[in-house]
Amino acid sequence: MGRSQDRKLVPSRVKRSTLSTPPEFVGDPIAWAAWLYYEERMTQEEVADRLGVSRPSVVNFLQEARDRNIVTIAVASNSLQSVRISRTIRDRFDLRACVVIPDDGGRLPDYERIGRAGARLLLDILRPNDVLGVSWGRTVLALSAALPEVQLPGVSVVQIAGSAIGTAEFSPELCTSNIAYRIGARCVNLHAPGIVSRPEIKTLFMQEPALVEQFKLIRSCTKILFGVADLGSASMALRSGYMTAEKMRPYKQGGAVGVMAGRFLDRDGRPVLGPLDDQMIGLTLPEIARIPERICVAGGPGKIQAIQAMLRGGYATILVTDEATAEALVAAD
Repeated sequence: MGRSQDRKLVPSRVKRSTLSTPPEFVGDPIAWAAWLYYEERMTQEEVADRLGVSRPSVVNFLQEARDRNIVTIAVASNSLQSVRISRTIRDRFDLRACVVIPDDGGRLPDYERIGRAGARLLLDILRPNDVLGVSWGRTVLALSAALPEVQLPGVSVVQIAGSAIGTAEFSPELCTSNIAYRIGARCVNLHAPGIVSRPEIKTLFMQEPALVEQFKLIRSCTKILFGVADLGSASMALRSGYMTAEKMRPYKQGGAVGVMAGRFLDRDGRPVLGPLDDQMIGLTLPEIARIPERICVAGGPGKIQAIQAMLRGGYATILVTDEATAEALVAAD
């Protein structure tokens, strides 16, 4: 094959936790090394340079990849198939990264599995003094529950959309406080309704000094975490109590196919405006798009069109989703 076949195993002194792997490999340097060697046809020396480890460590990594059935001597396994799909989506929608979790045969709900993968990713990319904006949704809540308890000094976690009396699956303040508690961060909940009864009430709210200061912090977010909802009868936007079918109707008539952070978007990702926009308290879609790092955690067969619209609008820099959704996105676009 023209590549080095040196298989002498030398005990690796590398701590894998110190390796910063691309997000699509979900913190697994073994899979990353296997991808570079078998799929990108790098030499062992080139893989070692890319990972920042010794060549003997790469030899160990490749042996472990075979032992774990990540690869065989001839073909890549389903683990690398997920990487291939993730890179297709990354390139097609100009993302920084896409994490695709392999199918598990239906043992766990998609939102739980996506939430767990999103939790691992979030810990990898958060940095001291980050301001993390948090939206709402079942997958975001699952992510918050999957985070281990760690200490990230100087991080602030802020709620970017107002609250509503809804279900535990919805609760934007719970998503924010859970994440802040788990990572030992400052928590800033948005103490205002998500939707007020009249535009003039929103105007008064937004003039309150406390909210003025909160929105200065919210608009300074360095990263944002959000989910996407479809507009079907089982949509989280409806089940949460945040929205009703009657309130949603003008938006659907205007071409809306999805909602993120309470804001509606059409199939090309353009904002769809309606009567409620003058009554909503929270970030708008253009404001979200200006945040440097934007992590979307979403999946499921009913959300394909909504996720596709979000990607077409350029609202995410990183997507975490499941394999079936990823395959549908590739086929649909």
